[in-house]
Amino acid sequence: MQRLQVKQYGAIVALSEQELLLINNALNEVCHGIDVRGFETRLGVTRAFAEDLLGEIGTLLGEVPPPSTPTG
Repeated sequence: MQRLQVKQYGAIVALSEQELLLINNALNEVCHGIDVRGFETRLGVTRAFAEDLLGEIGTLLGEVPPPSTPTG
């Protein structure tokens, strides 16, 4: 993760594909895999917010271009 800018109420960061995949997988487990009692209290966001973020990250992962293959 590369910190680009930190502001009062958030930050702008650059994440690698591997970092996005980790966040995607963790959110998927929390939202769909394991039962988290007191979801909002424990995670600080609603399940709907977490699921929306999961969808946005999934979209980003779909836009990451595949590694270029050497030609020759």
